[in-house]
Amino acid sequence: MSKLLMSTAGGELHGLINTLTNSVPFDEFKNFKPEHKKELERQKKEDSKLVKAEYMNSRGRHERLTKSYCKYAGDPIQIWHFIPGKTYEVPLGLVNEVNDSTKKLPRRSGLVSIDGEAVRKDESPLDRDEEGEWLHKFVASGF
Repeated sequence: MSKLLMSTAGGELHGLINTLTNSVPFDEFKNFKPEHKKELERQKKEDSKLVKAEYMNSRGRHERLTKSYCKYAGDPIQIWHFIPGKTYEVPLGLVNEVNDSTKKLPRRSGLVSIDGEAVRKDESPLDRDEEGEWLHKFVASGF
């Protein structure tokens, strides 16, 4: 099945932009214990479900995310390019990977302002590192 490539009016490709063959064969989880093998097969099926999700970037609409995705041995290597505000049909495993791997960006001690905005109301620097905001994330859109 061939998929049409998505592109912006300016010609920027986005969504699934390339698929590469994986040189590692799928081993059907043969080296795992039977109880773990069953759980991995269930997880692989869950991760391959396609979901509609909107990509968001906390730095603004001009930012992009280009990411390769291959979770299990033998799976094709997919190259994805995401633009903030656009909705994509992506594997659930990719959504979980992006949302889990991009924990909140830290605010470092001694920080006084971010983009000209004071971190504290009294404009004093932070005493210690704090958890900040996320950089990349997917939000479910349509069920």
